Amino acid sequence: MTTSLPNSSRIHNVGIIGLGRSGWDIHARGLLALKDKFRVSAVTDPVASRRDEAVELWGCTAHLDAEAVINDPDVDIVVIASPSHTHVDLGLLTLAAGKHAILEKPMAASVDDIDRLVAASAAADRVVTCFHNNRFEGSLAAVGAIVASGRIGEPILIRRCIHRYSRRADWQTLRKFGGGELANQVSHYLDQVLSLVPDSEVSLLAADVRHLVSAGDAEDHAKLILRAAGGPLLEVEGSAAVAIPQPAWFVVGTAGTISGSTRELAVRWVDPATLPEITADDGPAEDRRYGSAEVLPWQEETVMVESTNRTTIFYQNFYDVLEHGAELAITPASVRRQIGLINQARTTEPLPTS
Repeated sequence: MTTSLPNSSRIHNVGIIGLGRSGWDIHARGLLALKDKFRVSAVTDPVASRRDEAVELWGCTAHLDAEAVINDPDVDIVVIASPSHTHVDLGLLTLAAGKHAILEKPMAASVDDIDRLVAASAAADRVVTCFHNNRFEGSLAAVGAIVASGRIGEPILIRRCIHRYSRRADWQTLRKFGGGELANQVSHYLDQVLSLVPDSEVSLLAADVRHLVSAGDAEDHAKLILRAAGGPLLEVEGSAAVAIPQPAWFVVGTAGTISGSTRELAVRWVDPATLPEITADDGPAEDRRYGSAEVLPWQEETVMVESTNRTTIFYQNFYDVLEHGAELAITPASVRRQIGLINQARTTEPLPTS
């Protein structure tokens, strides 16, 4: 990969393909927050008024199609925020043109396509990555810190949910455009859970993938149950058909539990070293009572999650990769891992055809 000299103050010119919710509200806003590092220099979108608005606000060049953005000589980074089914082809064109590529999630629909992107990246000596900004979510960092502290003991279950009741009717409800809950939501939270077991081989045990309340034909409910070798059971659930959401995080350990939202986590644990040894009694239960009258010295804490600007952190890391040789936070290998599991989930529970 080609990088600039340390302490460089170079501003990178960015082209954005797609000015919808992601390209406009997330990517552009994040780039504009780092004006000393990035400049939005070119855009495209099929809606003319979106192109005109970008020109007026940012003083950029508006192109009529994606290839014009990719081939714009002023652009050295291309953000691909177009519909999911276009990501791979546009990513390959970007790398072939000698530009760095940032692909919205899902990065690809298959591990083979990710391998093609990685090969193209190596051939062009350019960086390719996926915009998994939820890797920088504050609650993930907080859960990771609690687990690492050892307070809850050895983790035996890590569960991550995103629940709401929402009858979507946009293009992301259509399979032909790569839509569905697995690509839109589960990919983010599977990525989070897998980051907590980075060195473990993870296998899919079961999946429940359904189309329930939304328009279109793509799934709007998906549950994956996985096992980390030598580690915890992992559950990731994304659903647009849940009227009463369950906690976003539920982590069970041998000495305690974490439960809560992306803003506040409740932790309850006991120190096993403070507990007397117990032994099993194989005789009749005294007074026909079962269990134990033991009162455990529970400790409890409420952890308020620090808010983070996930997009800014993502782009700061990308800048540091280009300018200072930093490690890429979202590697294609980590994305390949979760895409492989998502594809297994689709195979395990095929969608109905009618």
